[in-house]
Amino acid sequence: MSKERSTLVMPSASSISRPLGNLEVFFKTLADLGAPLGHEHWTVHLALRLHFISSDSSSIDIDPGQYLRRAWQVVRYLIPAIGSTISLSTPEASEVAVLGEDKAYSGRERLTVAPFDADEWAKNTFVVHRGQKGDNASTLFSNLGLTPTAMCYWLPESSEILIRSSHWRLDGIGLTKLAHSFMTALAQVLRFGPDADSLDIYTEHLPAATRSLPPCLENLARKIRLRNENNAGDNGDKNTKSSPDPTLEAGADALVAEFLRGVPSIGLPTKPDSENALPGFSARASTRLDAATTARVTATRKAKGFSFTGAVHAAIVRVTAGFPQHPLAKSYAGFFPVNLREAIAPTGAASEDELVFGLYFSGLPVCVDGMIPISGGDARKRFNEVARTMTAVYSRDLIDFWKAPDGQVVGLLDLAEPYLKRTTALFSAPVPEGLPPVQTPDLSGLGKVEAYLQREYDSGSGESKVLVEDMWIGTEMLNRSIQFHVWSWRDELNIAACFNQSFYDESFVSELLDKIVKELETGLGL
Repeated sequence: MSKERSTLVMPSASSISRPLGNLEVFFKTLADLGAPLGHEHWTVHLALRLHFISSDSSSIDIDPGQYLRRAWQVVRYLIPAIGSTISLSTPEASEVAVLGEDKAYSGRERLTVAPFDADEWAKNTFVVHRGQKGDNASTLFSNLGLTPTAMCYWLPESSEILIRSSHWRLDGIGLTKLAHSFMTALAQVLRFGPDADSLDIYTEHLPAATRSLPPCLENLARKIRLRNENNAGDNGDKNTKSSPDPTLEAGADALVAEFLRGVPSIGLPTKPDSENALPGFSARASTRLDAATTARVTATRKAKGFSFTGAVHAAIVRVTAGFPQHPLAKSYAGFFPVNLREAIAPTGAASEDELVFGLYFSGLPVCVDGMIPISGGDARKRFNEVARTMTAVYSRDLIDFWKAPDGQVVGLLDLAEPYLKRTTALFSAPVPEGLPPVQTPDLSGLGKVEAYLQREYDSGSGESKVLVEDMWIGTEMLNRSIQFHVWSWRDELNIAACFNQSFYDESFVSELLDKIVKELETGLGL
C-alpha cells in the first residue's frame, strides 16, 4: 500500500458501508493532499484533563489507563461509526451496501464499519503515551501522523486524554458529544470496574446508535425536504434526484456570491521565504480570560447586541486588517461552520443520538467589505461595525434562511445539497493567477462547551467520580491559514489557534492572540 493511500483499508465480507457524502468527499480530498507528507489536513483533536477523586474529594489510587481503555471500547460498542474507515469501491470489496443508494455515488470511496472486536479495537486505537517529563496533549498534537482510524491517547504525565479523528468522520460538535459519551462510559466503568465479562453491564444508562452508519448530510436534507413537500401536497417531480430545483440552485448561487464578493480576502503574514515551503508539523497556541474578565466581556457584548462568536470574530478581522495586505485585498471573506443538528433533530429525520457521528454542519459565507480603505492609512472599519456585521451573519435563521425573488422562503437544509456541490468545487479550484495565496484566518465557535460536556461525571456508586478540569479542541493544519477556535469552559473565555509551523512561528501566533484579546476588550470599551 502506498503512503498516499495509507488511510485506506480493505473491508471484510461482513462489513457495513455506504458511499461518502459530498461533504465527506470534500474533507477526504483535502486530507489526502497531506498523505505524501505523512499528515492529514483538518484532523480534529479534543483534549480533556482529568482528575479521578473519591466521594470526599481525595484522589483515588487506581491505574486510570485500564478504565479509560474499557471506556473507549464501550464507546465503539455503542457508536459503531466511530470505528469507520475508508475503503475503495471495487468489485473485490464485498461490503454490504446500504439499501437505496443513490446511483450518483457510484464509484466513490466508501465509509465502512467492520465487525466489532473489543480487544482488537483497543489494541489498535488506544495508546498510553508516557513521553517525556513536561509532555502534554499539545506537544503530542504536534507530533502525530496518519492513522486509518479514530484514536484515543492517554497521557499519564499530564493526566490528559486526547481523542483524534479524521475530519471526514467527525466535526467539532460531534467530537465534543463523543467525548461526553466517552466520559459517561468512563463513569460506568468506575462503578462496575474495568474487568466485567460483558460490555453490556456498562451501557444501561447510555444511548446507543440506532444504525451502524448514519446517513450523510445531503441525504438527510433530501429526506426532510421531500417529506415537507409531500406534507404540503406538492407531488411534482421538480425536486427529484435527477431534476434540481431552480429555486434551490439560485439560493446556493446567492450564498457562494456572498463569499466571492470579498475575494481576494485580507490575510495574515506568513514566515519570510515560505512561499514554496512544504507543510510540516502543526502546532497550537491559546489564551484564556479569567471568569471575572469573561463576565465583563459577556455583559458588555450583550448590552451592545453582539453575539459571543461574532465579537471574537470581529476582533480577529480587525487585527488581521492591521497587517500589510496584497493591493487587491480590501475585504474579509471567509466561511464559518454552523451546526445543523438543531435544525435536523426536530424534523425526526435523525435522533439526537444519531447526530454524534458525522458531518452535520455547513460553512456559511461571511464578507466584511472595506476593511482596507482605498486611500490607505489606518482607517479600518471600527470594531462595532464589524461586530454588527458578524453578529447578523451568525444570527441568521436556519429555517427561514433565504427568500427567493418570487417570495418563497427556504431553509438552509433545503439548500444543503446544491450548496455543498458548489463549495466543494470552489475549494477544489486553484487560486486564479494574479491573486494572493489564501492566508485568511478562520474561526470556529463551540459556544458554551457545558452544553455538550459535563464538568464532572459521577460513577453513581457514591465512591468515585472524575472531574474534567480543562479541555481544548484543535485541528491539524497543512495550509497557510490559521484556524482559530473560541469556546467558554468553566465560565472562562478561551481563544486558541492552530497553524502549520512551516508558515508561522509560535511566538508570532502567541502575540497575535494577545492582540486579539486587546482588540476585543478595547472594542467593547472595557
